[in-house]
Amino acid sequence: MIDIKTANDFFNGIEAVRFDYTENIAYVSTYFSSFSDSIFIQIVNSDNNRVDASFNKISKYYDNRKAAVTITGDDWADWNNDNFIQSCQNFRSLNLWYSVAVITNLYQSTWDDIQTQLDLGLIEIVSHSRTHPYVPYYDIESEVVGSKLDIIDNLNLLDHNRSGVNEYVYAWIAPYGQYSSQIDTMTSNANYLISRLFYWDDNYYTDWNADLYKFNPVGASIELGNSSYWGSYDINELNSTFQSVVDEEGIYHLTTHPNILQWNENFTWDHLEYISNRKDIWYVGFGHLYLYRFVSKELNESILHAHDDFMQLPSAIKIYNNYPNPFNPATTLSYELSIDSKVRICIYDMNGRLVKLLTSSRQKAGRHSVIWNSKNELDQQVSTGMYIYSIQTDNDIETSKMILLK
Repeated sequence: MIDIKTANDFFNGIEAVRFDYTENIAYVSTYFSSFSDSIFIQIVNSDNNRVDASFNKISKYYDNRKAAVTITGDDWADWNNDNFIQSCQNFRSLNLWYSVAVITNLYQSTWDDIQTQLDLGLIEIVSHSRTHPYVPYYDIESEVVGSKLDIIDNLNLLDHNRSGVNEYVYAWIAPYGQYSSQIDTMTSNANYLISRLFYWDDNYYTDWNADLYKFNPVGASIELGNSSYWGSYDINELNSTFQSVVDEEGIYHLTTHPNILQWNENFTWDHLEYISNRKDIWYVGFGHLYLYRFVSKELNESILHAHDDFMQLPSAIKIYNNYPNPFNPATTLSYELSIDSKVRICIYDMNGRLVKLLTSSRQKAGRHSVIWNSKNELDQQVSTGMYIYSIQTDNDIETSKMILLK
C-alpha cells in the first residue's frame, strides 16, 4: 500500500499517491526497486474492488508540482567543515534539500562529519574535484573520476544515491565555474548525469547530449551571498527571482558558499523561509532532479512502456511474517506462490547493502520456506540489528523487516 496524500498535505519526495477527484487523476509517486525496471500499480476503491486506470504520462516534476527548488553548496573542505555542518543543519530545519559539493582530499574526521550530516537526511553529496584546480587540470582523470571514487569509498551513500549495493554520484560542480570540452568528456566517462557551472538566470532543465550520454552543463538562478562577496543579499531581488521562476514553472536553483553565508543576517533566513515548505513546490537534490529527468525525459520514452492490462496479471506471491521475530540465531521466512515462478530471496541491512542471497531458483506454486542463519555471504555472523528480507517473483516483490537479537 502507498500512503494517500492530498493537495493540503506537505509531503516531499516520498512514495505516495495523490488523488485529484475533480480531474479524475491519480498522481502516483513510487520508485524502481533494485531488482527490476518495471513498476506495477493497482488502484482499488473503498470496497477493495479494482478501479480501471490508464497511464497518461510522467509528470514534469514530482507529484506534478508547479516548480522545483534545488540548492547547492560549494567547497566542503577541511578548512570550512564547521560552516558546512551549520549550513546542513539550517537547511534541514526548513525541510530544504541541500546538495553539498565536496573537495575530496579530506581528513578522515571531515569524512566522518559529512557522513553524520548525510545520515541525518536531506543532504545529497556531489563532486567538486580533489584539489579545486584551475583549468587546465594537471590530472583531469584524478580530479573528475577520482573525486567520485573518493566519495563512494569514504561514504555510505543513502537510498537516493544507491540501488542495492551500487552507489552513484550524479552531479559534478565545476571548480571556479571553469569548464572545457575535455572536462565535459571526462564527466561523461565518469558517468555523471550533469555538471553545474557558475552563472545565473538558468531556470530550466538543460538538454540531453546523446553523444556524451549526459545532460549539457547548466547554471543556476541566483546565489545567496553577502555584502563582501558575490551573490545577492537584496531580499527583494532574491524573492522576486524565486517568484518569477515559480510563475514560469521552472527550476529555482539557489547556489551558496557556506564559508560566506551570513546566518546572523535577516535576509538569509527571510529568503529561505520565503521559498520553503510550500505544498506546490518540489524540493529536491540537484543530482536527484536530473536523475528524475533522465528517467522521464522524452529521449528515453522508447524504453518506457506502460501496459494498461497489468490488472489481469495474477498476484504471484503471499509473504508471511518470519518466525521467530525477533530471532537468534535463525529465523524461517515463509511465502506462498500462486503460480510457478522464479524466486529470488535476499537479506539486506538497513543501509540497503546485500547481506545474503538465500535462493535464486524456479519454484512450483504452493507454500515454501527458507531459513536464514544470520550469516552473510562470507559465512560470517552478522551483528545485532534490523534487517530487510526481499522475496521477488516474476511479477511481484514483497519486503519485510526482522530483528536479530543477541
